[in-house]
Amino acid sequence: MGLNLGEKTCLGYVVILRVYIGSYLLYQGTRKYLRDFPHGGWIDRQIGKLNEVELFSWYKDFLSNVVTPNQELFGYLVMYGEILVGICLIIGLLTRFSAGVGIFMLANYMLGPGWARGASTYAQTQTFFIAMIVLFLANPGRTLGVDGFLFKRK
Repeated sequence: MGLNLGEKTCLGYVVILRVYIGSYLLYQGTRKYLRDFPHGGWIDRQIGKLNEVELFSWYKDFLSNVVTPNQELFGYLVMYGEILVGICLIIGLLTRFSAGVGIFMLANYMLGPGWARGASTYAQTQTFFIAMIVLFLANPGRTLGVDGFLFKRK
């Protein structure tokens, strides 16, 4: 018995995962948009007071020295990143690239809010992170997605 890594498989079942993750990110990004997320002191709400939470020292330095002085810019990046990645995953547009951006965002969520809050927040972020890796590797936008029309195989 050996691994048959070259076998072609149907990616239809991964479409459900792609649409679900995309819908969740779109929902979260839209909620942030409606709450005017970039202007509302989101670092304290999402992570906590940086001088009180337990984070990796290098990540805490990044948050304190780069993100906090540019809080509005990073707020917009988070909000629009979630909205755009969500839309792209739902319609299957640039799926692999979108999943890569999602992996980067979720890695930051794990290092920030997930690590600071722990428990279910961290576990949920880990689950979405693994699901996004599956989407990145499987590239399911070719099945029931715009990628299937844009990148037809000959």
